Formats: sequence, C-alpha cells, structure tokens
Amino acid sequence: MLKWFKRVLLYRVYKNTVGGVTVIDKHNDTRVLKSISVILDYRLGIDKGQFNKIGEVFNLKKNNVRVLTYHTIPYENFSANNCYTDKDISNWGALNGVLSDFCNTKSDVLINFYEKDDINLKYISAKTNRNLSIGFKSVDHSLNDLIIEVDAQNVEIFVSECIKYLKIFFATKK
Repeated sequence: MLKWFKRVLLYRVYKNTVGGVTVIDKHNDTRVLKSISVILDYRLGIDKGQFNKIGEVFNLKKNNVRVLTYHTIPYENFSANNCYTDKDISNWGALNGVLSDFCNTKSDVLINFYEKDDINLKYISAKTNRNLSIGFKSVDHSLNDLIIEVDAQNVEIFVSECIKYLKIFFATKK
C-alpha cells in the first residue's frame, strides 16, 4: 500500500515537473548543435577520436569538437593544447591559459567522460561554460544534466546513447 501511494505522489510530481519544462518548437526555433567539449580521464584508456563520431552525426567541423584530457602525472608526449594535470590548477582554483581558454569558450554540450570522483576533473567541469552536460552516474549528479548509465569502457554505447539524446535536444546542421 505504501509503495502504491508513493508511486501516485511521484507520478503527480513528475507531471507537474514535465508541465513546467519549456518545449522547443521544432518548426520555429530549432536549436542547432554547434560545439561539443569533452573532459576525458586519461586513466580510462579511451581514444579521444571516439567523440568525433558525435560531431560527424551533427555535421560539425573537427575543431568544434574539443577534447581536454586529464593526466594524473606529467606526461612528456602530450600536447599542451589539449591536456592538463593537477599542476595546471592552483590551490586557489586559478587556471592556466589552456584550461582558462577551454572553460571560457562557450560550448553547447559538455561531455564529462570520467567516472572517478576526482576534484581536478570535477572543478574543470563546473567551470566550463556550457548549455548541457552529459556524464556518468558515478560522478556528482549536480554536474550533469543528463546521466548515461553505461560502463565507461563501452565508449561506443556511450557515444550512441549521446547521439540518441542529442538528436532530441538539437537539430542536425544541413
């Protein structure tokens, strides 16, 4: 009896919440996806080129899909333009030039591709200027608007789920 009552109340709250959400009129005001930013944890061993598939579906130029990779230790062979370590964030939260540029550049979608509760990843995610953020269940829920519950090693499934949901929110550029 208690579970049934809870479902009824939850359904009512759900209906009120859904009723309050503004719906994009696809005929008059279509939103087009113009840029994607990704914060990637190097420890997962995922190729950053996997995220270009999302850009290809939405006809984005390659430079409109930005991937910032976090390394736990300084690595000699990484490009300073798209990687960072904890040394790039000061104790007071000041960011170096690369991180500052990444965070200040407006992005339609931010993908938080990490599953560790690491302050260096979460801080950059919180600082990034974005409209919509997508991430994993294991990360602080306040950082992500959309949570996809898959294993981080199944990047193909994650990308296909992102594409599925982003097609609902955004139109494809012609």
